[in-house]
Amino acid sequence: MSDIEFSSKLKPQRLTSLAEDHRAEQKEILADQSHWAKYGTNRPRRGAASKTELMEQLSRERFPEEE
Repeated sequence: MSDIEFSSKLKPQRLTSLAEDHRAEQKEILADQSHWAKYGTNRPRRGAASKTELMEQLSRERFPEEE
């Protein structure tokens, strides 16, 4: 196969500028933000229990009569 035959099979791709790439990314980010603002999460946000909270819970479970 010659170089001419090989190059004719290539499909040119349109190059995008950095500004175009940035706009596309911003659209995607805004769409995600609006989706989460509308639907939220399935569970309430709460950080993991602290070590103290875990120890207090274990104590209550082990020794319920002390309360």
